[in-house]
Amino acid sequence: MGRAGVRAGVTGVAIIALTLPLTSSGATQPTGPAASARRGCPPVPPPPRVPAGGTTVVVGASIAVGFHTSGGERTAWPHLIVARLRHDHVPVAVVNDSISAARLLADTPGHPCTSALHREGRALAVRGVGTLVLTDLINDIQQTPHVYDPHEITAGLREFVAKAHARHVRVVAGTIAPYGGFPAYEPAGERTRRAVNEFIRHSGLFDGVFDFDAIVRDPRQPTRMRPEYDSGDHLHPDDAGQRAMARSIPLGLLRPPAAHG
Repeated sequence: MGRAGVRAGVTGVAIIALTLPLTSSGATQPTGPAASARRGCPPVPPPPRVPAGGTTVVVGASIAVGFHTSGGERTAWPHLIVARLRHDHVPVAVVNDSISAARLLADTPGHPCTSALHREGRALAVRGVGTLVLTDLINDIQQTPHVYDPHEITAGLREFVAKAHARHVRVVAGTIAPYGGFPAYEPAGERTRRAVNEFIRHSGLFDGVFDFDAIVRDPRQPTRMRPEYDSGDHLHPDDAGQRAMARSIPLGLLRPPAAHG
């Protein structure tokens, strides 16, 4: 996947959606731990201007880049939310720094700067950042090596939030959508998913929550996505699912308080 940029043609609202190859931020660069240490994580292109409500940076994975939707990034919820921001005259820029297959805790082997914990520094460096949205946390659970101890994941969430709060930046978290039916699904992973979701909802750690799990799960089979929202692989929402996720987001959570704006 190459990098693509899309900007909304409205005053005060912008989105720069990035679909990044795992090896770089759009340019060919050496990989590996030594290269990462020398180079640091590549910067995220900033919004063209910072409106009064500041910049929100989405730190996610394949769901946030619209994998298995009809238009990729253009049909993913971070892009769709811009239309709502425009309609409601909410002056917030949205930058999508999401990478397919990215995890929270660890980089993909051979591909530095892919974990959310490593990308957080570059997200905090985006001009005017006031809010980070941390989402798509399923990959620590469903990828190998599986992380089935929820305390490992919640410790990573605490680390992410502490770093942002030290910079007076808010963190909004998205709950983990169900993945029943996906080839990597296991009951142990489902227990971890539910435990992490309960932490996200009730720990009080976050400045806000997007309850994507509640929106897309099938009430008759809560380990699975609603059939009408399932792209077919039982992990990634389709266009309808992405639209439902975008509609569910309280826009106020994307705008930091005036003291941090």
